[in-house]
Amino acid sequence: MKVNISFRSLTGLLSKSASFLFVTCLICISAGPVPLLAQQIHTIVDVDSVRVGDTINLSVVLEGNYSLLEYPDAEAFSEDLEVQNQQRFQVTANKDSIAYTLQYFGVEDVVLEPLEFKLSTTDGDTTLRTSRVPLFFKTTLASQEEELRPLKPIFDFARAFWPYILGGVILVLLGIAIAKYLKERTQEDTFMPESFQNQPFINPLDQLEKDIVSLQSGTTPANREEFEEFYVRLADSIRLYLKRVYDFPALEMTTREIITELRRDRASAELIRDVKKVLNDADMVKFAKFNPASDQVSEAIRTGLDFLETARSVDTERVEYLEFQHNEKQESLQQMHNKEQQKLREEFEP
Repeated sequence: MKVNISFRSLTGLLSKSASFLFVTCLICISAGPVPLLAQQIHTIVDVDSVRVGDTINLSVVLEGNYSLLEYPDAEAFSEDLEVQNQQRFQVTANKDSIAYTLQYFGVEDVVLEPLEFKLSTTDGDTTLRTSRVPLFFKTTLASQEEELRPLKPIFDFARAFWPYILGGVILVLLGIAIAKYLKERTQEDTFMPESFQNQPFINPLDQLEKDIVSLQSGTTPANREEFEEFYVRLADSIRLYLKRVYDFPALEMTTREIITELRRDRASAELIRDVKKVLNDADMVKFAKFNPASDQVSEAIRTGLDFLETARSVDTERVEYLEFQHNEKQESLQQMHNKEQQKLREEFEP
């Protein structure tokens, strides 16, 4: 009798559970489909610190129900970051991945600023932004600590040397006085006019060509020290040319400062392109310990010659004006010199 009562109770409980589940399913079906998740964006970077010439892989993943209208290109990044490659991968119907390959050419910490992606959704157009990613600059210079050497003990000298020092000073002053007297006496006897030394104008274009040809005719670098010397000489030749023609201290400026100054002076795009190529390669060799191949040396010479031809086509008038200013200055100095000589002659021959 007890077994029958338990069985009936279990049967009733199962019947009630089935009824509850059936009602729950009806409520879910009447409520309609579950809405899709909102659009999401993820930023992925493979490094947290960079050196000169390092490659940075940046991936942006978009998820949700949308249509991608527009995504950033190379103009969205700072001048220190050069876009080497840019690809879009559509993983699924509701998932996109945009991959950027960047190369860093700065000498300080850099921040990947937020990138904007324009989407079209069922609710209208919207914009998603990536996270702000800071990257820390890591120098490539080896830190060398020099040991402090102990000071030598101070010795007491038995004899005083100050009388000898005083005597030497008196002899020097006496010699200066005698030389001045003899010079004045010679001037009293005869007047010898000094000729003006005219300084010839050194054409910056000709000097640049001479430097590049000298590098081209030299021996091909065989080790890292020779590669570094080669690129430093080529970069300094172009820096010296920019200093003389565009009148700013290019020899003491970084590559980025030089490019900014050239843009401010409205230099041609071709000239800026060749300057950036040569100086970036030189920075790679000098700071990033990069070892170029022999064919890259030939390419650097070609880039230098391309810069020379571009400079001849766009800077000829600048150089001619520099020569005109130089000649005018020399004429003014010569006139001043002649007046001073005439004044001395009149004092000597009253």
